[in-house]
This record gives sequence, C-alpha cells and structure tokens, in this order.
Amino acid sequence: MWKDDGVYHFDPKSEKPVFSIDNPPRYTSGSLHLGHATGYSISDFAARYKRMRGHNVFFPLCFDVNGTPIEVKVEKKYNITKLDLPRKEYRKLCSDYANGFIAEMTRDFEKLGESMDPSIYYQTDATYYRKITQLSFVELFKKGLVYKANFPVNWCPRCMTALADAEVEYMDNVNKLNFIKFGVAGTDEYVLIATTRPELLCTCQVVAVHPDDADKRHLVGKELVTPLYGKKVKVIADEKVDPAYGTGFVMICTIGDKDDLEWVMKYHLPMEKGIDETGRMTALSGKYEGMPVAEAREAAIADLGESGLLVRQVDNPQQVSICWRCKTPIEYLQVPQWFLKTLDFKEEVLKRADEIRWHPEFMKVRLRDWVESLEWDWVLSRQRIFATPIPVWECADCGHAVCAEKEQLYCDPVEDGPPVEKCPECGGEMVGCTDVFDTWMDSSGSALYNTYWHRDDEMFRKLFPMSLRPQSHDIIRTWAFYSILRSEQIAQSVPWKEVMINGFIMAPDGTPMHSSVGNVIDPVPILEKYGADALRYYAATCSLGIDHAFRESDVVRGRKLCNKIFNLGQFVTRFFDSKPGKECNGLRVSDRWVLSRYSETVREATEWFETYQFDKAMKAIEGFIWHEFADHYVEMAKGRSDEAVKYTLYNVFYGSLKLMAPIMPHVTEELYQTIFRQFEGDASIHLASWPEPILYDSEAERIGDVLKDVVAAIRAWKSEKKMPLNAEIAFLELTGPDSSALESARDDISETAKASEIAIAESAELTEEVVGVKPVHSKLGPAFKSAAKAIVAAISSMDPSDVAKQIAGGSVKIEAGEVYELGPEYFELDKRLTLGGKAVETIQVGGILIVIEL
Repeated sequence: MWKDDGVYHFDPKSEKPVFSIDNPPRYTSGSLHLGHATGYSISDFAARYKRMRGHNVFFPLCFDVNGTPIEVKVEKKYNITKLDLPRKEYRKLCSDYANGFIAEMTRDFEKLGESMDPSIYYQTDATYYRKITQLSFVELFKKGLVYKANFPVNWCPRCMTALADAEVEYMDNVNKLNFIKFGVAGTDEYVLIATTRPELLCTCQVVAVHPDDADKRHLVGKELVTPLYGKKVKVIADEKVDPAYGTGFVMICTIGDKDDLEWVMKYHLPMEKGIDETGRMTALSGKYEGMPVAEAREAAIADLGESGLLVRQVDNPQQVSICWRCKTPIEYLQVPQWFLKTLDFKEEVLKRADEIRWHPEFMKVRLRDWVESLEWDWVLSRQRIFATPIPVWECADCGHAVCAEKEQLYCDPVEDGPPVEKCPECGGEMVGCTDVFDTWMDSSGSALYNTYWHRDDEMFRKLFPMSLRPQSHDIIRTWAFYSILRSEQIAQSVPWKEVMINGFIMAPDGTPMHSSVGNVIDPVPILEKYGADALRYYAATCSLGIDHAFRESDVVRGRKLCNKIFNLGQFVTRFFDSKPGKECNGLRVSDRWVLSRYSETVREATEWFETYQFDKAMKAIEGFIWHEFADHYVEMAKGRSDEAVKYTLYNVFYGSLKLMAPIMPHVTEELYQTIFRQFEGDASIHLASWPEPILYDSEAERIGDVLKDVVAAIRAWKSEKKMPLNAEIAFLELTGPDSSALESARDDISETAKASEIAIAESAELTEEVVGVKPVHSKLGPAFKSAAKAIVAAISSMDPSDVAKQIAGGSVKIEAGEVYELGPEYFELDKRLTLGGKAVETIQVGGILIVIEL
C-alpha cells in the first residue's frame, strides 16, 4: 500500500519545510546484515517522525555500486586479477555482480519498513551520478586544488592501488626482530642492528642513532656496510630514534614504514624501489628479484644465518598496516598519483564541524582527532577499474595534464578523446588517464548530488545544505570528513546541518561480528520469526554512538509489545461508532489522569525525537502504553460506555499509535486502517500529524496515581483469592490520611472493583474478634505426655472468646481429669477483623487502608 500510493514520495513542488536525509547508500557487495538493519531503521525513525511533523521528507533509496570492495569480491569469485581481462569485460563482471544484490536488498528494506523514496533513487555507478563526481573534480582542478605528484603513498599489492590514510587499518601481529651484523667501514668491527624487514636491506639509505646515546655517538658521520649487499651507508643522529628499542640503531630504508617515510622526506634521501606494485621484489634486490615480499624476507633471513650475519631473533609484537578491504599488508611506494589539497583546509573543516550539530556531541571529537592527525593530502587516484574515471588526459611527452570540459561529462578518458587535439605545451599526443577515483570521492559527493547541484539551481538553493547525515562511527574519518571537506571547497558551506552517529551491533557475547569467525547474525530469520516491528523495537533500544551486543530478548519484548498494542486495538474499537468531539464534558478523574499522563508522554517523547534519542523516546512511550494506559486505565474503562470514556480512549489510543508509528510502522498502520481511517481521513497514519498534548492536570495526576494503585491492589487481592475479577464486593471502605483524595473517584473505584457500596472515611471502626483456638501440639506433647490428648479435647470444647480473655490474663485453666494451667505459648488464636459486625479483610496501599467486606 505504501509503495502503490507513493506515501513516502518527496514532493519538489510542496511548500512544506524540507527535511532532507543524506542516506548512506548501501554497499552492494553482499547481503544485508543485522548492523545494516539496525542502522537503517534508526535513520527511518527520523524520516517517519519528521514526515509526521509536517515536513516534506527527502529520504532516497540508494546504493553504492563502486570501487575496490566489489572488485575484490569479483576477483575471488572468478579467481582473477584486474590484469587478466580487458578493461571493459572486467568492468562488466563487477557491474553484474554488484547490481545482482540490489533487488534483494530493496526487498529487505521493504520488509524492514524503511520509508526510503524510490522516486529519488540513485546508485553511484550510474552515469548521472558519476557525472557529478567528475564535475566536482573539474571545478577543484580549475581552482588549483588538485595536483599530480610522485610521492610515496600507501599501496596495496593485492588490489594494486594507492590507498588514502583513512583506508588503512591496523592488525595486531607478532613477527621476528632480527639482530644482524653491519660492518664498520674501514675496520674489522661490526655493530648489531635489529630489523623486522631484512628484505629491504637493498634499499637501506642511512642508519640513525639517538644524539644522546653515548655508546654510539662516536659512530655519527662514519659509514657502515650493509650485509648481503656491501653498500656503504652513513650514520646520522636523530632525536626520534628510541635507544631502548632493538639495539638503538635504526636502518632507514625506502620504505619500510611511516617512520622511514618521515626520515626519507626529512633528509631528502634517494627513493630506491625494492618492491614493485604487485608486491614482488625488484631487480635492486638481486637474487630475490620476483619473489613476494614474505618469501624474500624468509630467504634473506636464511642467507644471513648461513653467512653468520644473523646473531639472534626475538618475537616482536607490533601493529601491521593492512588494506581496509582485502586485509593485505600495505607497502609504501613512490607512484605518481593525483592528490586533493587537504592539509590547507584543516582549520576550515574543523570550523564547519563546529557549525554542525552532532548527535551525540562527543562523536565530534573523533573528527577533530582525525583532522589534527593528518600529515598528507588526500590521494584521489586509484589504479583500479570499477569506479569513476578521472577525467584527465596527459601529454605522452611532457606530462602536461588537460582536464575535461564540463560539456564532455560524463566521460572515460581511456575511450573518449581529449578536449584538445594536442598538448598545448609541447604539441605532443594526449593520452587518457587510466586511473579512477577513490570510492570516497563518489560517496562524499552525495550531498551535492541529492541537492541537484549543477542540475537545478532553484532546487539546490532549496535543499542545500541537507538536514541530516546518518552514519556509523567507523566512517567519521572518511565519509563525514571528506563530505565536509568537499562542501567547503566547492560551496563554502557545511554539507548538512546535523549528523547522527550510530554504533556497531556486536555479537551477543560483545565481540565484533565477522564472517571469518562465523558469528554474523542474519536479520532475515529474525524478521520471519518475530516480524519487522519487533526487530525495529530492538533498534530503538540502541543508544546513538555506542556499540551494542545483540540481545534476542529485546526482539522478543518488541514482539510482545506489538501484540499488546494490537490487542488494545481490538478492545478500544468497540467503543467507536463515530469520532468524538474536540472537547468533552464530564471527564472523570481517571480520564483526566490518563489524558494528562498521555500529554506529558507526548511532550517528553517529542523532545527525545527532536534530538534523535529514540531509545529514550521508546522507553517513555512504551512505559505509558503498557504500564499506565493498558495496565490501569483500560481496566478502569472496561465497564463504561459514557461519552467521556469514548473521548478518552479514542484520543489517547490514536495519539499513542502515532507516537509509536515511526518505530513500529506496521502494527500502527494496521490499526489505523481498521479503526481510525474512517474517522480521520488520512491515507496513512504516517501522513497524519504528530500528536499534541491534550491537557495537563497535576491534581488529577496526583489523585489518579493513588487511584490506580488502589484499583490494582483490589484486583491483585481478588486474584490471590482465586476470585473472578468481575466478582461483586458487597461493601468497600477506604480509610486513612490519603483516602479523602479519592472522594472524586468513587465511580471509578466502585465500577472497577465491582463494589455494591463504597465508603470513604478518615478512620474505620474495625474490631478484632477471636473465632477459633488451636492447640500447639509440638509443645503440648513434650510437656504433658499422656495427658496431652485430653487437654486438646478440652480446648476444642471451650469458647474461643473465653480462651482469648484468659490468655490476656496470663494463663488458661483446663479441666481434663485434673486442672492444668497453661501459658499463652500453648495456643494459637484464629482472629478476624470485623466492621459493623461483618467480617472484612484489609489491604494497605500507602496512606490508605482498603477494607473489603467478605
């Protein structure tokens, strides 16, 4: 129905205020998992809430169909690399693979009840989207913010592409620290140097020691001789060296790690290349040429050992830099790449971040920490295929680059001709760039695409910046950062006004879910077992910015709440044959109590929804529906048929459905269609207006809180006595200091308790009478032996009230063949309370004593 009627369609002609969501396009490299189901549900809560608040909501259905992750999956599936197929054929394999998930993912979104709008659908591999990516690059190129440089970059030898710092992950590992001999040039002496990468001895440029290391200071300025290669390298002093690590010597190679890179740049060292783009050793390594890095390392260690140059090895725990997608250890290679100026914009990005409202606020710290840690510009280019081509042609002779003109876009420089016939600098041939953009170049342009940048100026002014970016915390340093950077460079603006950060969903034991571990939870069986609203309830319990262990018990509770709401609908529907008026006279205390509590719930839940704290909103709404409306008011309303109860049930239940609708859209829509649509007229509850408070009555709340406790106590008493809840009570009296508050609630009490007569007084004339006497056999037997039986018989024939009087006097005389005088410990008295001569029982509820005639 929602799809057929276009319930969630954005209306570009509407005068309503726009609420636009920069929805994370789901990556199409596999099926939806539980984390996706939870994250997208949280985004949907915001969309549905804002729609009911009167906004024209922009919430696109979208998919990310781009980049290295898809290529990695395809290469594994077909056991190929990008070098094994023609470019166009390889791209088609990737496209077919990625697009193969979209229909299934769309169905999963529909099952979850996500109100994404297919009328503003996009996917990032489409020409219309890639054109916007290229267009933004052209503008940045013409502003002088893009440049090409032969600079060392993070390099994945498996994916055979450059990586940005944000695409590098870290893995704990234990490798070997190898202590090897370096000769001191011109002498027979040697020094020990500890290294984890002996395969890079061929690229060793210098050796460093700390300037304050007295044992090594004499070597500064001298030369050492590298083992295996016999190359002479100078010893330098640098304060960054840790004298306590290894032997206090550092062999600086090109390039083993980031420290090497920093020293290479600092001292302008030669950039000799020991490892190529495929992760194999170059000719510089001599006999190890062509070996994969790990194999060459083992071979070098073996050769060092055989030649007596390896003294010892020790385990060395360290963090290894790996590719974020294929998990291959990265290298640092000097490869020509395209860069976007980033370091020059660090302050501007931080200022824009301060203009954005962060939910939760503490997540902004992650962005700030990342920005402040940046040391290099963003590497835009990737040596891959299935992504947006970089629209540049370069001169084969002088290297001069020419960017595409706007009119040419979208284009692929490998297949399409340049905007000039020959190089404007030297007249040479122009060759199309084979590089593609980093996936985040596409993703970070989502706010520009969604707001019709360079497609519709009027719409752009209306929609940009967008209202909200929902995303997870792990991509703050990528998607959030790059989006803010791009918007600043292109539009001198924030991309959105607010950002909402959700956490990860962990395995039930609190550990991360990974397919390799086998603990990934598929949401589809959960949907089939419990229903979408139950799973969405679980999502609503997850606080923003925090990781949560999955608890199936929360889904079970969600299912129970669905059933509770549905059953309430079956109860209230019999009260309505028409819509009540806007106001109602004759409201009882119970009516005013529940209306006031409902109004307070509306106020509280609205405040939580406004700040996207759906867990707190859910707690308030659920608590009211279940523990106040259902448990108490509905029980008090069951025997009524007056207009006041119809007015109250209609407004409170309908309003409660609307409060719950963003979180549980299915059960609320079902009840709206079957009960309320005939009176309200809106095509869907999700197009209805958000509820407003009806009345606040603190006095009614005070009395009502006492009333509900009294009624609940009487119902519990009946259950304990195994009496039907509708069993009549002849007489009920309420006494005590708080009883007068219930004077105005007589009707509610008498009808709910089924009391024929009710009295309210400050105190009750209760009397206690003894109605039976029981001998304590466990004491009589040992004390009186054979006479105990006669004593028991005598007690049973005595008047209970007479026994009670004697006990009060201190002892009881018993004639059983002879006279015995027994103390109170030999008797148990059965007593009962009476009121006006009639037997009663009492229940204490706070400052009220409930007296019930038996």
